[in-house]
Parts: sequence; C-alpha cells; structure tokens
Amino acid sequence: MITLQGPVICILAAALTLGGAMPAAGQQPGIPQQNVTQQATRQQTASRQGTSQQTVSQQTGAQPAITPTAKELNQSFNADAAQWAARFEHEGRAIYDKRFEILDAMGLKPGMDVADIGAGSGLISRLIAQRVAPGGTVYAVDIAKNMVDYIAKTAQEQKITNLKAVLGDPHSPQLPPHSVDVICIIDAYHHFEYPKDMLAEINKALRPDGLLLLIDFKRIEGISRPYILKMVRAGEGAFTDEFLDAGFELIERRDDMFPENYLLKFRHRRPPAN
Repeated sequence: MITLQGPVICILAAALTLGGAMPAAGQQPGIPQQNVTQQATRQQTASRQGTSQQTVSQQTGAQPAITPTAKELNQSFNADAAQWAARFEHEGRAIYDKRFEILDAMGLKPGMDVADIGAGSGLISRLIAQRVAPGGTVYAVDIAKNMVDYIAKTAQEQKITNLKAVLGDPHSPQLPPHSVDVICIIDAYHHFEYPKDMLAEINKALRPDGLLLLIDFKRIEGISRPYILKMVRAGEGAFTDEFLDAGFELIERRDDMFPENYLLKFRHRRPPAN
C-alpha cells in the first residue's frame, strides 16, 4: 500500500449520490486491495469492463454525456431535503453501512481540511468534521441549494462548528486553490454534468500532497443491474482514464469493500524520476 503524507481531498456523494435511491443487493466476492501503476490500471480496467462511449468524448475533447436518468435525479435533489436525508441515511444502504470504513480509507487526522463534493444530506461531512477536529475544516459541497441549506441547518443544530456548507455549480465546487488535503467523490461522479470542468477545478483545489478518493458503481454490461446501467454513463476503466487525463495518478484500487461499488485513490501526477 502506498501511504501519503500531507493533505487529502474527499468527494462524497449524497445529493449527487445514487446509492440512497437504490435497493440493497447481495454481497459479491471482492478482489484484495492492491496498488497499481497508471499503465497497468488502464490495461486492467479496459480488459475488465470493455470499451466505453467515453473514449469518443476523450478523443473529441467534448464533455462526457450524463445519462438522462442521472440528470433527472439531479433535478429532483432540489425537492424536500428531509426526504432525501431519510433515503441517504439508513441501514441497508451500502455507503451508510460502510461509512466508518470510508472514513478510515481517507486517513483523516486532526487539522486536515477536507472537501466532500456531492455531500447531499451531509452525513459523511458531519462524520469527517469529528475526525479532523480540532483545527480541521470540512467543506460540504453540493449544487442543490435545498441540500446545502439542510447541511448548514443540521450543522448548526448539532453545533458542528468546523463544517462549512458550500453551494457549488455544475462546473466547479467553488473551492479556493490549494485549500484542501482530501477530496472524496462517493457515488456522485456519474452525476457530474461537466466532469472535465469539475476535475480541472478539483485539481486546483487539492493541495500538492493531497488525496482524491472516488467511490462509484461497477458498471459492467451483462452483470450490473439494469438500474445501474441506465444511471451510470461509463465503467471503472473510463472513469479512471478521465482522472488520469485530468492530471492525477492512481495509487490504490479496491473492489472488496462494497457489493456494487469500487474505491479508487488518486494523487497529483508526479514528474518521472531522473
């Protein structure tokens, strides 16, 4: 395992998360965690999940197209926030059940600054705030104003003073350059309408030695449930390539934590050693 010293960035999805709206599935056998190089990752994920429509977008430089199902769900997040909170925060939802393991994977320490992008109801943000105190701050970012208002209200009620709710937009999380140590994107990346723009801004916001953590759905034709195939626009291989093309390098992948999700860790790409 590669251990990073220094800042980390965490993009977690709640409002941008699909997981809360999906029924539970049975456990599948996982693959042990492993470190992989950029070249090996491209080869492994491509052979494992096949070619994606994302390849065309990369070649043309166009933004990858969000699925109609994901876009429709994005629009629904501005409805009753309490209703969505109930759907996100319950036993049986994979992200909720594994919430403490997710926090452990981030390597959080007091004093760290973390961005939870696609924070939804703020569940993970509230837990992060506990681990980075004292001295650290968590920025709970979402593009749905109702969800951001709900996060701020809940933090005030629970007296969580180191949690800041941030209203982002589809092109940017609205974070200052070099402002966070960790960024998590959990079940949210497939909801990004302008992923190239978002990754460019995330690259700027993440500190030089920071960590970027992605959790998303395994999209495999003939294996994944129809709901996932309709919701998620591409598989792990295509999403990995998008992060590599945005200037990151993959340092760890796991698909043993969840039955239907994988976890990837990235950092800023470093120049080759002389």
